[in-house]
Amino acid sequence: MKPSLCHGFLLVCLSFSIPSWAEDDAVVAAYVPTVDPVDNYLDAIDDNEAVHGAYSTELADLYMGLGQSLMDKQDYDEAKKAFQQGVLITRVNFGLNSPDQTNYLFAVASIENIQGHRRLADKVLDDIYRINIRNYGEYDPGMLPVLDQLLKWYVNNRPVNSSENRYEDLERSELLTSKMAAIIELDKGLGHPDTTDIYRRVGQLHWVTIKYVLQRGISVEPGVILSTGAPPLNVGTRSVSVKTLVAHGRNAFAKAVESVREDEDRTPMEYAEVTAQLGDFNLAFGKRKTAGEIYQRAHTILAEDEHSEHMADAYFSTPTPVRFMEKGLQPIVDDSGSADQIGVEVSMTVTRGGRPLDIQILNSPENIPGHELRKIKRTVGDMRFRPRLSDGLPEETQDFVWQVPLVIVNASP
Repeated sequence: MKPSLCHGFLLVCLSFSIPSWAEDDAVVAAYVPTVDPVDNYLDAIDDNEAVHGAYSTELADLYMGLGQSLMDKQDYDEAKKAFQQGVLITRVNFGLNSPDQTNYLFAVASIENIQGHRRLADKVLDDIYRINIRNYGEYDPGMLPVLDQLLKWYVNNRPVNSSENRYEDLERSELLTSKMAAIIELDKGLGHPDTTDIYRRVGQLHWVTIKYVLQRGISVEPGVILSTGAPPLNVGTRSVSVKTLVAHGRNAFAKAVESVREDEDRTPMEYAEVTAQLGDFNLAFGKRKTAGEIYQRAHTILAEDEHSEHMADAYFSTPTPVRFMEKGLQPIVDDSGSADQIGVEVSMTVTRGGRPLDIQILNSPENIPGHELRKIKRTVGDMRFRPRLSDGLPEETQDFVWQVPLVIVNASP
């Protein structure tokens, strides 16, 4: 007999010893009720309230579980009520500014975002920031986990490539990362590797923000102002020009260079690389002369070190994609049912200013259609490359071959 659903119960065949005289015609079965996590949590909440009262500390965890179970069922309104009850219980027991309510508020923000209430979600996230500021202090290292959690929330719920993304979301991410940078530098010092890494992240976020603005046709003339609305973490409205965004990104990479220079444990190669990244950022925004001077500085760092001088010319001997940009992975549909990563070799001329010209695809895979190949050429054409250096000076490179990484996306169900 096959298991079947009947009036909310599951008919399950059980295997155990049957007397030999009944083996031929015996059927043993039992009814087991299906388990609804929501009902279980509601029962547990009722039991806990009856014994410990309406605001017992254990209830907060039960409401978190109830909210998550309701989220799984896409019952967002009831889930939000459950999380809000968890917030209330936490505040009654631990105070209005207790950081223990943070996870409940993140859940509420996610529901508001799912339901399209973006401004309400932003308000909840701002509340999370203010609550933790009052508990820890603005520049206390205890703020780092919540700042990181806020940043990840925006990355996961408002991805840059999403049509729902707004400039304000990128600005919020930049503000959060800049706050993290200030705290890490105060706590660990300028020369700490974590300080270097966070300033790199700030610079990378500025690059993403600038790219977002430019792709939407906003002029880069110095006088043009972008009205950004009301960002978090500050009162009032901030307005900023694209020129200012570029300057902020350049300053962030410059701080990363200072950080490595202050760290006696860093190698000359690490110092040269972060310096070259500063050159890359200048190159990407047309500062060819400044970029060339910075590249020379990076070359000199290696050339003047007795243990690294042999690497100076070799390291800058071929063009390389600037490090803070995306790798440009192209999603290619493959109907064969496989999923893999391959590469396509592209030939080009890289100018002294880092621009790729005369782009040609050398080994076109048979399963990639023509429109995808044209997309690859456009992607490479939009990139910038750190030019080859000869004696520390940028040089044009002809017939440079670079392998574009591709991702084969499985089109099969």
